[in-house]
Amino acid sequence: MNENQISNFLIIFEGIGAIFIGAFLTAYLLGLPTDIVYHSDPALRMILSLFGGLFIVLILIGLTISKINRKKN
Repeated sequence: MNENQISNFLIIFEGIGAIFIGAFLTAYLLGLPTDIVYHSDPALRMILSLFGGLFIVLILIGLTISKINRKKN
């Protein structure tokens, strides 16, 4: 991979991670004066599942790419 492709991958990786962390924090912070946590809310659960899954896939792709690049060098 060239530098431009790596840069684009990292931007996507960071964006998906930021969305996932934002949704995760929202699930906790929405119910804050009480002890309610909104993980079971269907809208937030769908967002967490989608972006959490994408985040895991991107982590695995990143690890694979780094292993391939390490073998080349």
